[in-house]
Amino acid sequence: MPHPDRIRQLPGLNRFGHWLHEPGIWHLNRRSVARAFAIGLFVALLPIPGQMPLAALAALFFTANLPVSLALVWLSNPFTMPVIFYGTYWLGAQLTGRSVIAFETIQHKGWGSTLIMDLYWPTFLGGIICGLVLAPIGYFTISGLYHWRMRLNRRRRNRLRQLRRGV
Repeated sequence: MPHPDRIRQLPGLNRFGHWLHEPGIWHLNRRSVARAFAIGLFVALLPIPGQMPLAALAALFFTANLPVSLALVWLSNPFTMPVIFYGTYWLGAQLTGRSVIAFETIQHKGWGSTLIMDLYWPTFLGGIICGLVLAPIGYFTISGLYHWRMRLNRRRRNRLRQLRRGV
């Protein structure tokens, strides 16, 4: 990962200069990483182009860890997109009361009209619903793991301290 100062000096990022100086978007602490997980999971499920810029803007706005939120967007990559977007399409079709369209129907009707009305809106709705469910789960899971890890570290330090006193 490049140093934050180097990223701040990139020519296209000058307009975000004051936000890029916010320490919370670079440090790995409980709140910024938990927010980054929520943002990354939510944006990764949206069937839109430009997921990374959207995740970056959301990370800047909510003071989430920028690298983690950008990395999590890649959960929806070319290998996982068919599974993720079919799942969100299926959920959206069930919620809107539409039947799931077979691939043969799409070939027969044509991609133009079918793609927007019959496929995109259910997929978008399913992505929003899945994102609204998974984002808080990601946030609270990361926050809980952080607390669990801190308790383990505290116990380990206390045991070491007791061993030193006993010696």
